[in-house]
Amino acid sequence: MKQISPSPYAKPVTLVGLIILLIALLNYFFSDKPGDNAEVTEITSDNSKPAEIAANDSSSHTDNNHITDENSQPVSAEPVEPQPQDIRYTVKDGDSLETIFNQLNIPINTLYNILEADEAYLDADVLHPDQQLIFTLDKEHNLSELALVVDPKKTVIYQRSDDNTFIHDEKLTPTSWQTEVLKGTIEGSFYLSAVDAGLTDKTIMTVRKLLQSKINFRRDLRAGDEFQVVMERETIDDTPIGNNTVVAIRFNGKKVDLSAYLHTDGIYYDKKGENLTPGLLRYPTEKRFRISSSFNPRRLNPVTKRISPHNGVDFATPVGTKVISTGDGVVLRVATHRYAGKYVVIKEFGAFSTRYLHLSKILVRKGQKVSRGQVIALSGNTGRSTGPHLHYELHINDKPVNPITAKIPMLKSIPKTEMAVYQKHIKNLDDLMSGEAIVTAGGIDWLNEWLMRDKQAEKTSTM
Repeated sequence: MKQISPSPYAKPVTLVGLIILLIALLNYFFSDKPGDNAEVTEITSDNSKPAEIAANDSSSHTDNNHITDENSQPVSAEPVEPQPQDIRYTVKDGDSLETIFNQLNIPINTLYNILEADEAYLDADVLHPDQQLIFTLDKEHNLSELALVVDPKKTVIYQRSDDNTFIHDEKLTPTSWQTEVLKGTIEGSFYLSAVDAGLTDKTIMTVRKLLQSKINFRRDLRAGDEFQVVMERETIDDTPIGNNTVVAIRFNGKKVDLSAYLHTDGIYYDKKGENLTPGLLRYPTEKRFRISSSFNPRRLNPVTKRISPHNGVDFATPVGTKVISTGDGVVLRVATHRYAGKYVVIKEFGAFSTRYLHLSKILVRKGQKVSRGQVIALSGNTGRSTGPHLHYELHINDKPVNPITAKIPMLKSIPKTEMAVYQKHIKNLDDLMSGEAIVTAGGIDWLNEWLMRDKQAEKTSTM
C-alpha cells in the first residue's frame, strides 16, 4: 500500500484546535456558572431577609430563563421597609432649633410641640456651638424623641406621647465632689497669682465679688502675701466637669488679714459672722402685687389642662409695670419664646439665678451687669398667657424653688445664739487651710446636703 504523506497544514490545524479546546476549558472552569449570581440585590438591612430569600429562590428556578431569554423580565427584590434611625447633630454657630428642624425636614409643628413641653424649663431655647442633639425618627420619618446634651452630667429628653405631644424628661449622670485646698503667694497681680495656684477664671471672679467691699485687690495686696482657698470640684469618673464651689478663702499678708466662709445656710460670712453675700430682694417689683398663681410643681396648666410644673410665681401686674432685678448679677439670657414670651435670665452671686417671663419690653442686653433694684424690663402679656402678669422664678443650684418662702441672703449677720456653732464651723475650715486637718475625698457632708447633691441621681420630671 502506498503511504500517504501528511499534509503540510495538519500540524497548524491541530495546534489551533488544541488552543481552541484549551480556551473552552479555561472558560468553563473560571466563568460564573448559573446560580453564582443568586444575590441580585444588595441588602443592608437585617429586616430584609424575606426579600433576600425570594431572590435566591427565583434565581434557582428562573434565573436560567433570565440569562437565556432576553425577553423575560428580571427578578427584583421586594422593597426594603424603612427603619427607625438616629441622627446625631452638632450645633454650629448661628444654629437654632428651627433651622436644624428645617434642615432635617422635620415639620415645624413638631418643633412647636417640643417648645410647649419645654416652656417650664427653657432648656432647648438657646443652643451653644458644639452642643449635641440626637434625633430619633420612626419608620415614617416622624420625630419620636429628641435628646439634648445640656452639659456633661445633664441630658434633656423630649419623648413623644400617644397624643403626639412631647414629655420633658431629664437624665442626670451621677457625679462626685472632691474637696481641695489651693494655696498661693502674691507675685504680681492677684489674678496671675491665683491662676498659678490653680484657680479658674470663674472662681477668681467669685472671690473678687465676695471680698470687693473689704479689699482693693490692686492696692492692698503686696508681693509675698499668701492666700488659701478651700473648694469642691464636681467630677465624673474623677474628671472635673467645670462646676466648682468656693467653701472658704483666707488672705494673710503685711496689710491684710481677711477671710470668708460659706456657712450651712448657703451664705458667706466673715470671721465675725458679718454677711458677705450680696442680698436678694424678695419681690421683683417696686410695689406689691397680688399673686395670681403660686409656685406649684404639680400645677394643672390653665391653658393645656395638663399637669405641668409651675416653677415660679405669677404676679397680677398691669402691662408696662416696671420689673426690677432682685439682686446684683449679670444678664445671662435675653430671648423670645413661643410660649414664655419675652424673657430675661440673670445670674446672681453664688448659687442664685432668676428668671422674668411674659415681658412687654426688655431694657437690658446679654452680658450686661445689673444691680439689685435696677429696672430691667416692663411686664406684659407675651407668649402663651391667660392675661397680663409677671412670671418670676428663683433658682438655687440650678433648681427652681419657691421665691416667696426660700432662704435667700438678706444682709443679716449670724445671730448671737448661733455664734458658738459658727465659730466651730470656721475653725474646721481654718484647719483645712492651715494643713492641720486632712482633706477628705467624699466632700463636705453639710455642703452636700445644702447643695441637694443627694438628689443628683437620675430623675424624671414630666409636664
